[in-house]
Amino acid sequence: MHNLCFKNRETLSNRSGRIDGDPEKLALSSLQRRIRRIKERVAIPYCFLLPFLTVYFIFLIFPIGQGLYVSFTDWDMMRPEKHFVGFDNFRFLFFRDSQFWPSVKATLWYLVLNVPAKIALGLLFALALNQRMRSTVIHRTAIFIPFVINTAAIGLLWSWILDPQVGILNYYLAKLGLPVQKWLVEPTWTMFAVVGVTIWWSIAFNTIVFLAGLQEIPEKFYEAAKIDGANPWNCFWSITLPCLMPTTMFVTIMQIIGSFQAFGNIYLLTGGGPVNATRVLMIHLYETGFSYFKMGPASAIAVILFVLVMVLTILQLKLFRRRAES
Repeated sequence: MHNLCFKNRETLSNRSGRIDGDPEKLALSSLQRRIRRIKERVAIPYCFLLPFLTVYFIFLIFPIGQGLYVSFTDWDMMRPEKHFVGFDNFRFLFFRDSQFWPSVKATLWYLVLNVPAKIALGLLFALALNQRMRSTVIHRTAIFIPFVINTAAIGLLWSWILDPQVGILNYYLAKLGLPVQKWLVEPTWTMFAVVGVTIWWSIAFNTIVFLAGLQEIPEKFYEAAKIDGANPWNCFWSITLPCLMPTTMFVTIMQIIGSFQAFGNIYLLTGGGPVNATRVLMIHLYETGFSYFKMGPASAIAVILFVLVMVLTILQLKLFRRRAES
């Protein structure tokens, strides 16, 4: 009886590995299980992510690091050597470059005119398209078509429309007895003309995003509000806007980033003129780097743009988070 109990105990210990057994084998088995667990949880997912991470590093992380490095050098693209100069490029931009601060002013002016108007109009169009109408598909298509047109075609088209001599806009203004304007020549009107073209071209993005946000709001919210006697205006302020807060945050951040990156449409319409009225930072960056071959200051402008966008994005996130919590 004693021998039988001993054999049963030995069998249980061999099965469980906890009562008896070689400590080295137990440690090795535990290590193998940990390695297998790491492979399942970490290694295999990263193997699937490896192609994307490779492309992400080559085309985004590496260029950002390279641009940051070049901003501290005096590289002019004509020679392979890059001599380290520290913060000289930033000091040049802040204190000796006569075009830098006017470019900052033009960029901020473009942002102030562009972002609020595109957010408000995008929401207005989304509210209109969210209504049940027979021609909703036609209206959605009409708003979306300019968004898919090439930037060069947009610049060429509106250069003809806004031409002070043969432009169709001035032609109809004259027919109506209104004074014609030098839209792309007079500094007073140039930025407004550029912003108007930008809104016409890209308002579809905001409209689509807001429309998706509107369709995610449960209909029962509006039904309950109507039962309580709320009118459409009350529903808009008390239901629609609060529910669209995450969408508004996304749209605002994307429009701020896009305003700082604006280049093609402005460059094709005005080239940064007249009298630097539309010379935004991206145009200044382009001409500094590829017209004057000063890649150090040009990279410094890119770094400054990156910092500005990051700071404004963080402020926007904190602002919308506080509103959401309140």
